[in-house]
Amino acid sequence: METQQVSTWKKMVHAPFKKVVAFDLLCMGIGIVIGMGIGAYLVAGA
Repeated sequence: METQQVSTWKKMVHAPFKKVVAFDLLCMGIGIVIGMGIGAYLVAGA
């Protein structure tokens, strides 16, 4: 049981760097789109 937990943790930690960066950029892109939407709503409402 213990060894399986360790191997799972290693898989999580040692994810390929490119995949981590791609995921990061995707999340930032979604955040920017949502932020722009909120900004446009506030400008239109004001």
